[in-house]
Amino acid sequence: MSRTEKRVLLAATTILATFAVTAGSAAGQSATRSAATAKAYSPAKTPDGQPDLSGMWEPGPGRPMEKERGQPWKPPAGAGQNGAAYTFFAPGDELPGGRAVDRSPMIFDPADSIIPLQPWAVAKRDEIIDHQDKVEYLDPRVRCIQSGVPRANLPVFYNSYQFLQTPGHVIILYEWNHMTRDIPLDGRPHLPSQVRLANGDSRGHWEGNTLVVDVTNFTSDTWVVGHGAPPEGAPASAINTGHGVVHSDQLHVVERFTMTDKDTIRYEARIEDPKVFTKPWSFALEAFKRGKPDHQLFEYACHEGNRSNVLLSTGVDIEK
Repeated sequence: MSRTEKRVLLAATTILATFAVTAGSAAGQSATRSAATAKAYSPAKTPDGQPDLSGMWEPGPGRPMEKERGQPWKPPAGAGQNGAAYTFFAPGDELPGGRAVDRSPMIFDPADSIIPLQPWAVAKRDEIIDHQDKVEYLDPRVRCIQSGVPRANLPVFYNSYQFLQTPGHVIILYEWNHMTRDIPLDGRPHLPSQVRLANGDSRGHWEGNTLVVDVTNFTSDTWVVGHGAPPEGAPASAINTGHGVVHSDQLHVVERFTMTDKDTIRYEARIEDPKVFTKPWSFALEAFKRGKPDHQLFEYACHEGNRSNVLLSTGVDIEK
């Protein structure tokens, strides 16, 4: 065998060995995923056989909703707290136990993690975020309007939840704005299209241990997503919190609630609205963490005695 032939044979052997290692690694990862799926958490059951989601829950860790479609915001020199993003993202680079903070966007489809807005909806979002000093553009939640779905399930540190289950129903109570959702499981049709609700009309069913909820019939005065708050002065193209995304009467949301262990509910939502988005999109997060044994929902007063918002809304200073 010539020296050249030996070099070719050695190169081919190296390539094949590398391929074998890579393939073995991929197969191992696939097997690990399959094993994890096979060992998926199996929650306790209610007396009527539903997977038991009941109890008190608090918000899970926050993450960016999306990737900025432009350059990230850089507060001007000397800016105080109002120039920095107020979010529910965990501070620091590590969590207890050395686990890294997950800063990845919640949106996993599309792969670029950018909300697929139609051009007019991009322009509308820019207009909304640029005019947050005017009442007509204010975040609906700031105006004490119910959050809507899926936004109601995004992490807000002064919100918590209670899941109740009765035969044929799942009920979710939200501390924020005293919201209540009754999710029937009996296969009944949605309400007539002329009936509109801030949190939509929910119809649920179980797929294994996952509660799947189909939601339609929304009002038009809520935003689809948005948690924490974008920094003051940042353009819509620079924020990653989901604020300013409107919807039409065609909004359709499919939610999935899955217990991944006894103290965690994973939440996933698929959003479609052919009048606003170029295609459906989805996000997921560990939205609910088991509350402490003595946890309770407190009375929520949205803007009781809030001088600045009364002044902004009416032009009247209640302290004068």
